[in-house]
Amino acid sequence: MSLGLIALAACNAMPLEIRVENQSSLPVCEVYLSPQQQTDFGENQLAEGEMIASGEQHTFILEAGEYDLLVRDCSEETLYSEANISQSRHIILGGEGKIPLKVTNQTSREICYLYISTGEEWGEDRLGKVESILPNAKRIFFLPPAVYHARALDCDENVVAEMEEVNLSDSFEWVVLP
Repeated sequence: MSLGLIALAACNAMPLEIRVENQSSLPVCEVYLSPQQQTDFGENQLAEGEMIASGEQHTFILEAGEYDLLVRDCSEETLYSEANISQSRHIILGGEGKIPLKVTNQTSREICYLYISTGEEWGEDRLGKVESILPNAKRIFFLPPAVYHARALDCDENVVAEMEEVNLSDSFEWVVLP
């Protein structure tokens, strides 16, 4: 029985590999991987002047644990986020058949919940528990071509704005106005 516990402990101690593959046209200049219990993202995991160019990838090796991930382009626009990562992961930004939808918050309110859907149901919050879109900030989502509607909510879950029937066949920017 003690050998089983030792083997289980050894499995749990396996390092985490987070591979970020950039298939978008935007260079990635910021990757933050913070322990899940940490309140901020800490230091950029890419060295000063380092980036993940279009068509390139970078693998981050971490101690076993649970992490939050935030990826930004060189204009500090968020491209990807995920909470509670506890297993090795391969993240693909963009890719064939994915179209960028940029959300620009030009209100004075923080957008804490964002729903983007092709159906009648709103589905999952696209910002998760990792990020928000601050006033004057931008967030880019890579989505397959389709007709979308979207809803942005503030941190008190009040509707900030809605977008209806946008045919996403080419890059599109939704400017959320007051």
